[in-house]
Amino acid sequence: MTMKKNVSPQKSISARSSHFYTCRRVEGSIRMDGKLDEPSWRHADVLTAFVVAGKRKPAIFQTTVRLLWDDRFLYFGAEMEDADIYGLHEGHDAPFGGDDIIELFVKPDRRKPPYWEFHVTPRGATRDYFYARRGAGPNERWMVYDSGMRAAVSLDGTLNHWEDRDKGWTVEMTIPWIAFATCALACQSLGQPSSASQAAGGDRREMGGRPQPGDRWTFLASRYDYSVHLEEGLQLSASSILPKANYHLFEFYRDLVFAE
Repeated sequence: MTMKKNVSPQKSISARSSHFYTCRRVEGSIRMDGKLDEPSWRHADVLTAFVVAGKRKPAIFQTTVRLLWDDRFLYFGAEMEDADIYGLHEGHDAPFGGDDIIELFVKPDRRKPPYWEFHVTPRGATRDYFYARRGAGPNERWMVYDSGMRAAVSLDGTLNHWEDRDKGWTVEMTIPWIAFATCALACQSLGQPSSASQAAGGDRREMGGRPQPGDRWTFLASRYDYSVHLEEGLQLSASSILPKANYHLFEFYRDLVFAE
């Protein structure tokens, strides 16, 4: 893929301000190494100033998020301040409750029930859930779906060594568009087929699959931060203001607008 000559300037967005995030197309290529050092990441809009879930105060240890896209993937990059990097578990879909986690929720259509949830830990463990409808059974019911997500992590500190003070960790993640076609299929099963899913050629833009410039989805980035440097030992924070500590309140997700 060739580099674009006209590069969009980086824009910083606070979790307290704008209600949408502009997701720009990848310029060139991205190597999955957990470092966010390619030109595309440098020119992506930056989402900052995470707020404590259920409150309107800033998180003590902050998070910076970027999203990009191309014809194959949705890209997610996150940089977490973290003085006590913690994660015990490894592999995909392992039970890692209690580890530090960065999460991404993606809902292709506000009007329809289905959405995805993706997890990454400092040790590189990953987990994904596809929810056909919120509240329709425990998380274990929705873990059987495989999105094809990939993630890479880099640490600025020492893992599982609370006696020193770390600086943070970085996550780079890709999600193939085919994962989101599951949303369209779920809507058909629920008797809510989108007009796009019925179109010739199987175009499922409205409820998933690869978007087009100008399409508008919704998303939330969220975090579990376990730390000896936090008074309560744990802080939950998110990229949107939530009325309570529940990351599944998709009514409060931010719009994700796909741009060239």
